[in-house]
Amino acid sequence: MLLKKLTLNNYKTYYGIQEIDMYIPKKVREEKGQNIILLGGLNGAGKTTILKAILYTLFGKRGMTETEYKKLFSNVINNTFFEEGGRECSVSLSLETDSGEEWSLKIKWYFDQLKRMTLEERELEVKNSGSTHAKHVRIENIEVFNKFIDKIIPYYAAPFFIFDGEEIKDIILRQNSTEMKDAIHKITGMEAYNQLLGDLQSLKSSLDNKLAKSVSHTKLKNTQTELDEIMEVITRFESKKEELLSIIRKYNTSINEAKQARTDKISLNSKSREVIVKQQSRIATELDHATRELNSFLEQNMLNIILGDKISNLKNQLRLENEISHKRILQNASLAPYQKFMKQLLSKSITPALTHEQLRQIEVLGEEVWIKNNNIKLTVPADFNEIHDISNNDYNYLLNLPIKDKNQAVSLINRIEKLQQELEASEKEIRNAPESVDIDDENKKIDILTQTIGKHTSTLQKINKRLSSAYEEKTELMNMITRMSNQDGSLEQIQTQSIQVQRTINTMKQYVTEMTIMKATYIKDEFSKMLQRLFRKQDEFGKIEFDINTYSIRLYNDRMQEISIQDRSAGEMQIISSALIWALTKASDLSLPVVIDTPLGRLDSYHRNHLINHYYKELSDQVIILSTDTEITQEYEKLMEKNSYKQYMLDYNEQKKYTIIRDGYFDFVKG
Repeated sequence: MLLKKLTLNNYKTYYGIQEIDMYIPKKVREEKGQNIILLGGLNGAGKTTILKAILYTLFGKRGMTETEYKKLFSNVINNTFFEEGGRECSVSLSLETDSGEEWSLKIKWYFDQLKRMTLEERELEVKNSGSTHAKHVRIENIEVFNKFIDKIIPYYAAPFFIFDGEEIKDIILRQNSTEMKDAIHKITGMEAYNQLLGDLQSLKSSLDNKLAKSVSHTKLKNTQTELDEIMEVITRFESKKEELLSIIRKYNTSINEAKQARTDKISLNSKSREVIVKQQSRIATELDHATRELNSFLEQNMLNIILGDKISNLKNQLRLENEISHKRILQNASLAPYQKFMKQLLSKSITPALTHEQLRQIEVLGEEVWIKNNNIKLTVPADFNEIHDISNNDYNYLLNLPIKDKNQAVSLINRIEKLQQELEASEKEIRNAPESVDIDDENKKIDILTQTIGKHTSTLQKINKRLSSAYEEKTELMNMITRMSNQDGSLEQIQTQSIQVQRTINTMKQYVTEMTIMKATYIKDEFSKMLQRLFRKQDEFGKIEFDINTYSIRLYNDRMQEISIQDRSAGEMQIISSALIWALTKASDLSLPVVIDTPLGRLDSYHRNHLINHYYKELSDQVIILSTDTEITQEYEKLMEKNSYKQYMLDYNEQKKYTIIRDGYFDFVKG
């Protein structure tokens, strides 16, 4: 896998959109041997920010406490951009997998006016090799995303490929911890062997359980015989059931025929003299009731029915007069001040005296002026006359006076006429009607047939009960056969499988033991070679061991006395840790880029040159080094010019307080 491009968009100290092209073509790596991307800058320019941006884009909050997360993102948006009104920032990382796919991972953060983060979004685009279109996915489930990422760069491998050079010594200091053992176990591939062994053990347990539950061929055969017998019983009873159902259907047909004959006779009986007399009596009763109802209704409502239209007109006139009277009162009330004024005015003596006609004209004209100035609307017609002078009680009585609909009386009259016609018709039918008929023979036949069906139905119920019991037994036997089949019924076959799996387990245990020894020996040899190559003090160590049980390095002096690694200097522990990383990466099957922050700060010139010449050049196909100016020497500059494919300068502007990424690291060094 190779990292291709890192894009920082107003992220922390990086203002605007800053890009770092980290891709190294295969031809350059193979022909020129250039596998290093160099980024340099002063302390505070943002080197560690780049390393942590790569880590967080790949692995998110994994391995990070909530406090560490809040501290990391307390000021993630660039201050200059935020002051300009910006409220979002992002980090994008594109990479190329070993299969040729191009992955683009993007994280976007949103902030409120108080610079508090309100939302974090993750997006992923995957473009297949040779394709022009990418599949875009918005990450909603971070656990699914983590599993996806671990397929190309496992989280447990991160400490060995992306790390702070000055803290690399912690790998040696933590080598006896459980976390470190698990990580080394995974990166060397030993976990896969043990997992396979565990799967085989699970398979063996499953086979043992099947052996405990499995059945022999004899038991399965006996159960199948019982099932065949119960199927014969079911067939016999189903045949009897069908025979009984056929008999019952015949008797039901006979009953229906007898009922039809009885119905035909009854239809004749419905026209007999006795039936018609009963109908005539009923009609006469209904006629008498309708006549009394009509008389009662007319007695109570005749006047209201006759005067209905006049009462309705009277009500409308009374409502209109009441409305006009109310409006006139309001109108007079609005003119009362004017009339009072005119009365006082005209009561004064005027010389010469005015005629009555002049006084009337003044009063009329003044009223018109008053109405206009006070915006009074005259709503009462001048020619309207009230023709009714009644009290409030009489007014309410007249308005509530009911008006009866004549349709009810018409309906009753029509019903009476209809009943009278039916009564006259029934009298004629009585004169021509036959005598009533006898249906006893049909009733007796229906009763006999019904009793016969009842006997056959009782027998059918017994057969159904036996059938139900037989079907239940059949279902139980079939379930037993199914369970026996699911238990891989063959006892002998399962026993054979169990023996074969146990042999495989024994072989796998031997393989794991030998592979563990081989891996440990390989790690020890690679560690020893690299340590001897890097260490300034040659022949410093008499013996180097890699403990198989603890997966830790043990060093001995020339007298075979164990040396305490913790007592070595910081620079020496960095060299020892680097050698361990070398050994572990070579023992693993992972091909990953290496990102190192400040790898040479604690080292002298000897160890620096050896790291560059013998370590970084062969550590990985892509090594990204984040360097400070304190690490730069003339020899270091020459080595880097020869072995690095691209060089970037992190240029921090003290006045504007942000960093710009520029080409030309060596220009920065010379400056």
